[in-house]
Amino acid sequence: MSRYVYSIVRCLPDPRTGEFVNVAAVAGDPVAGDWSYRQLSNLERVQRFAGRAALEEVLGSLLDLDAQIDRHRESLLADHGQLIPDDWLDRLHHDHRNVMQFSPPAPILADSAEDALAVIFDHMLIDPVAPARQPSITRYQLQRTMRQAFHRAEIPEEFVRPRVQIYVGEKLHSAVDFAIANGRVVQLSQAWSFRLAQIDEVPLKVMAWGYALQRLRSGDEAKVVDAAGRVSEIGRDVDLQVMIAPPETSEQVAAFEEAQQVFKDVDAEVRLAAAADDLGSKAAELARTLHRF
Repeated sequence: MSRYVYSIVRCLPDPRTGEFVNVAAVAGDPVAGDWSYRQLSNLERVQRFAGRAALEEVLGSLLDLDAQIDRHRESLLADHGQLIPDDWLDRLHHDHRNVMQFSPPAPILADSAEDALAVIFDHMLIDPVAPARQPSITRYQLQRTMRQAFHRAEIPEEFVRPRVQIYVGEKLHSAVDFAIANGRVVQLSQAWSFRLAQIDEVPLKVMAWGYALQRLRSGDEAKVVDAAGRVSEIGRDVDLQVMIAPPETSEQVAAFEEAQQVFKDVDAEVRLAAAADDLGSKAAELARTLHRF
């Protein structure tokens, strides 16, 4: 066994009270460079405690954390990467003091980062699974699946722009999960889960998102701005991909049927997570029109 360090990720809806709920954990060996991350498989309890807004803020930050670990793994495999600094977890602990916080790093003996997380989840985190039905699948899980597909397709990292904003006309704008871009957008992709316990708001969110895309398809002038402030032009015929978690209950099916019309209106190609590599391959093909790689 080797010495690993870990930190538990907490969500605090009101940091002033100090009340929190555990959401995830990260563990790693700074010497060997073996790092991994795992979140609760069922987030309903977290959402009831913290509220939707706080949970979504934490999940967005966790997506960035997971991406950082994935980039580190890939650079090490390519033999040109540097180890994550020894004080990485200490810095996460000290730098995150609001809705998302990290517990002070602590040591643990394990054979791998995954084994360390298994012990942590067995003894320190409660990961409830809803009885008598399939667990929810979050948009965050689908976003992770898409991002991993882009990496497997070997798309240059600078072309994969997460959490972009599309601006259409003078006032209309909407968030989109990913853009494949480098001065020009060649693909937009969005995740929608219809396998959620609380499904009522999803069709409304899809319609609001779809309105901006309908205006784009109609020929209104538009641009895309990524999280770093980089602006890319976008045309009305841009490739649009949607990845879904399919519905199971009658309420979920009804919500999906409403959203389906929006997907049709904006000419989006709808895929399941099992077809993630097809999405990645198409994104890579389009990305090569920006720059050969």
